[in-house]
Amino acid sequence: MVVLLVLAGLGYFGGLGPMSRLNTARGITPPAKLAGLDRITDPEIRDQLQLDQTREALSRINDGKQATVEAYGNLNGERMYVVIALRGKVDIDKTIKDSGATPEQVKQVGKSTCVTSTDNLPTQCYRGSNTLTVIAQAANDGVTVEDVGPVSDEAFTAMN
Repeated sequence: MVVLLVLAGLGYFGGLGPMSRLNTARGITPPAKLAGLDRITDPEIRDQLQLDQTREALSRINDGKQATVEAYGNLNGERMYVVIALRGKVDIDKTIKDSGATPEQVKQVGKSTCVTSTDNLPTQCYRGSNTLTVIAQAANDGVTVEDVGPVSDEAFTAMN
């Protein structure tokens, strides 16, 4: 009986086996602050940034797995981050490769894998496990992976 409980716990919390489906249905609670910035909750600004529409689309294309898309920043626009969190595992290496990033653009910052900005992509950092994947990206120009990596790590820890 103890062995079954341990296996069920590993499946649920570790995202392994048939119990992993229960984990992907768990909600994701975004923190009120991230990197010292407030979460943007104003419906008009959220609508302009298409945060809720993006969340709904992600959930649809990921077989109904829980997802959240949030923005953190100050309204004067000095610094803003968009954070996407998905329940379940995403192949980060494949996602980065598919983005067209060269090996020189990929850097490890903390526990996150980051891609420097390109002409068509902002600076992005990814952190994942079997049960949660977080993508943090800068919404401003001139933001480095050293700025975004800690945001990705902090978001992962807060939403896990």
